[in-house]
Amino acid sequence: MKHIIRAIILMIILFFVAEHYQYAPNLMGIISVLFIIAFIYLIAGIIDVFRRRMIARKQVNTPVENIPKNNSGCSLLLLVIIAAAFVYYYRATVGSYSFKAILFVDNLVKLTDAISPLILWGILGLLIGAIYGSFVAWKKYKLHVTVNLIPIGIFILFVTILYKVNHPLDSVTFATARNLQTQYAYNLVTATAYNSLQDKNANYKPAFLLDNNDKTAWITNANAGTNADIRFSFSSLQDYTNKHLQCVGFAIKNGYRKSPQLWDSFARVKEVSIKHNGRLITSVILNDKNSDKEEIEIAPISISSFDNISISINTVYPGEKYTDRVAVTELVPIVQYDKF
Repeated sequence: MKHIIRAIILMIILFFVAEHYQYAPNLMGIISVLFIIAFIYLIAGIIDVFRRRMIARKQVNTPVENIPKNNSGCSLLLLVIIAAAFVYYYRATVGSYSFKAILFVDNLVKLTDAISPLILWGILGLLIGAIYGSFVAWKKYKLHVTVNLIPIGIFILFVTILYKVNHPLDSVTFATARNLQTQYAYNLVTATAYNSLQDKNANYKPAFLLDNNDKTAWITNANAGTNADIRFSFSSLQDYTNKHLQCVGFAIKNGYRKSPQLWDSFARVKEVSIKHNGRLITSVILNDKNSDKEEIEIAPISISSFDNISISINTVYPGEKYTDRVAVTELVPIVQYDKF
C-alpha cells in the first residue's frame, strides 16, 4: 500500500508542476516520463496488493469470513486523502518548489544540446538505482558495508563534475530556461493617488509617473501623520493570458528631475511601504541621489486584472525650499512574463 501512496503523491505533484509551468518545453518531456513511471508504479502497487492478499488467503486455512479484520488499509487511505488535500491546498507552492527542483536537476545534467536530457536523466536514475540495489543486497545477503561505497562514490563524483561544469544554480540559467521577458509596465497600469493632499497645480498629477518624461513629476503635500499612497491598477492584460504575468519590483526616479535646482528644492521619498491588494509586502528605504532609475526588487507577485499594488510614502528627505512637498518624477512597476 505504501507504494500506491508514493505513486499517487508523485503524480499529484507532477500534475501541478505541469499545470503551473507549461512554459518549460525542455522539461515537459521529462515530466511526462516521470508521470508515466509513477502511473506504472501505481498499477504495479495495486496488483501487488491483490497478489499478496490472494496468497495470504490461500495460506490461511480458515474461511474468509473468519479472517480477522485489519483496518490498516483504511488508515492508509485516510493518509492518502489527507496528503492529496494538503498538496491541493498548497498547490501553487508545491508546483513552484517541485518545478525548481526538477529544473535544478535538468540544469545539472545538461552537458550539451546535442545530447538528449532524457539520456542524462536516465544515467542519473541508474546511479540512484544502483545505490538502492547495493543497500538491498547488503541487507539481504549480509555483504560487507563497503559494497555500498562504490555506487555512492560514483554518484557523488558524477554529480560533482556536472555541478562544476553546468553551474545549475546560476540565475541566468534559470531565467534562460524559463525564457522570461522583463519590462517596465508603462502601458499596463494606471496610477491613482489616495490619502494625498494633491498639489493644486494640475501639472503634477499621478499620470506623470508613467509618462517616461523627466520634465514632468507627481507632487504631493506630505504632512505629519499622512501616508500618501499611489495605487497601480492592472488592466488590458488580454495579451498576457497564460503567460504567468508577475510584478517583480519597481523603478523610481526620486525627486523632480527637470533640473538640479528643482531636485534640490522639492522633498524626495525616503521610505516606502509596498502593498499587494492591501497586504503589506515590504518596506524599503530609497537612496537620495539625483542619478538614473533606482530599482526596487520584491518577491514575484502573480498579477491579474483584479489586482492592485500600492506604494505608501512613510518618510521623506526634506527639500531646501519645500520641506513637505514631495516630488517623484517616475515610478513604474517592473513585470516579468513568459515569452513563448
